[in-house]
Amino acid sequence: MSLSAAELAKLVRPGSWLADVPRTCLEKLAPLGQVRSYSRGKTVFQKGDEGDFMAVVLSGRLKISGFSVAGAETVHNFLQAGDAVGEIAVLDGHPRLANAVAIEASELLLFPRSAVARLLSEDSELALSLLRSMCGKLRSASDALDSMTLDMGRRVAAAMLRLTEQKVADANEDGEYRIAIDQTTLARYAGITRSNLNRVLKRFEQADASTHEKGVLTILDVDWLRDFAESED
Repeated sequence: MSLSAAELAKLVRPGSWLADVPRTCLEKLAPLGQVRSYSRGKTVFQKGDEGDFMAVVLSGRLKISGFSVAGAETVHNFLQAGDAVGEIAVLDGHPRLANAVAIEASELLLFPRSAVARLLSEDSELALSLLRSMCGKLRSASDALDSMTLDMGRRVAAAMLRLTEQKVADANEDGEYRIAIDQTTLARYAGITRSNLNRVLKRFEQADASTHEKGVLTILDVDWLRDFAESED
């Protein structure tokens, strides 16, 4: 099943790749894709796979991750409606750089590599929007790498700030973010152990900066987390 440009436009989320794609480009892009559903825990692709398609997330969320030499999972990113996934391998022709897994029931609009290459060669606006999307992911990866030099508390604060910047969840009217993420995944995203994460979360809760209950992280004070992450004490 494919989507029309109008249907695709309804799924645009502020801050997502699709939000940066002009309507004229959507009209060319939409008919080339096929909708595919993924149940929770289903793998979209694995590191080393051939990059034979890219996709746009229509609903649900994906986790982008890899594994260390010791076999421990490292979480790189989270994607949701409107975000592009798999574009790097499609563009450079090399194998996938990471694993993409649905962390909740998700629908993706898949585009074959040949169709993407043809359309990008014909439409410079679409090509530029995709480059901007990849630049955003590169900046996020650079921030994550920089945070590895921080102590555990500041590393977790930096990870929480990245979640807000990536629009994994939008702030409510009180400026609070509620993000569905379990402690194991959050620990892997921050690059620390779960036991150390528990100690940090207790510290943040005492400061009224965040809480974590029943698999939901609530960020109460973004400014406090930013000041804490950037402090040198």
